[in-house]
Amino acid sequence: MNSLETPLLRNPLIKKKICILGGTENYKDEFQKKLSSNSLPLENKQNIGVNISKIDFSFKKYEKFEFLLWNIDCRQQRAYLRTIFYNGAEAIIIFISETKVDQILYYFNEIQARIPSINIIFCIILEHFTREEIINRHLKNEDFNSIIKSNNVYIDEISEPLEILDQICSIFLKRNKYKEMENVYIIDFIPLNLLFDHSDVTDECNDYYEPERHNTNIIRAINTEQLIKYILNLNLKVQIESDNWIRVKNKELGNFSIYLKNGNVYYYPKICEKCRDNRCLKFKKAPFFICIEAGESAGWTNIDGFEQSELLIITKILALKEGNENNLPKSVLKQIKNLNRCE
Repeated sequence: MNSLETPLLRNPLIKKKICILGGTENYKDEFQKKLSSNSLPLENKQNIGVNISKIDFSFKKYEKFEFLLWNIDCRQQRAYLRTIFYNGAEAIIIFISETKVDQILYYFNEIQARIPSINIIFCIILEHFTREEIINRHLKNEDFNSIIKSNNVYIDEISEPLEILDQICSIFLKRNKYKEMENVYIIDFIPLNLLFDHSDVTDECNDYYEPERHNTNIIRAINTEQLIKYILNLNLKVQIESDNWIRVKNKELGNFSIYLKNGNVYYYPKICEKCRDNRCLKFKKAPFFICIEAGESAGWTNIDGFEQSELLIITKILALKEGNENNLPKSVLKQIKNLNRCE
């Protein structure tokens, strides 16, 4: 993994998808126009419910990012549609009007139910109130206190929109460096006049409209404690690297790492283990994500707190531990073979 001290020339371009939500469409549109280097026409958001742009961003001169910014329409007529645009996002920025701070709770619960392993930055736009007034009026009630304490929400104050991207870059780099991917939740405060250069942006905040549940999948967080317990009981002979990571060694194919919080699988090609050429671009990029998806079956279990998600990870461990070219799915073997080609 790359460190912050690595020279820019040696670092690959880091590409990430970010979604923007919130009831004040004016804020989101202006943020997108202010920071984007390339953008589709804004009419796309009105027509299909989202507009996409690109942000080229350098963090501390050493790390270069390319963000795809998905500006999602959160008005009532598009509420049923918006969650389909969340897939693949690694961070979400939510603009919050100072007049409707309670929307933080609604959006937080919505996102946790659909993509629990994601970083969220709430940005409260100050126009008539101060940070202290908002905290005293809204963030000290029982509901907010519970979320802030149980999720280690960090409260900050920023002076320009680029600082939001600084926060996101810092989160991504720490994840890469330390391999732990605990969610990060931030509540930022920023005055309206510092967010936008002109004063004609108005706070016309829509109410919160919940997506229709039958059109979206509700995702439960993985019970990692229970999962590790059964992995140990089954004596699978795997290496538990931390509370959230399992390493699986396969004699024929190489080493796999599984992130228990979401079941993602990462592969370290055998060709890279043999080569160890520190100048090789492929060596620098390893490990690589491997896509292993569940079928349509809902599965079953009579173990309390142990459902389809946990069973799928057990299945991945068993398959990767004993798998070979004769019994692994062709889609998985194809990814492994492609990665075992030297660049």
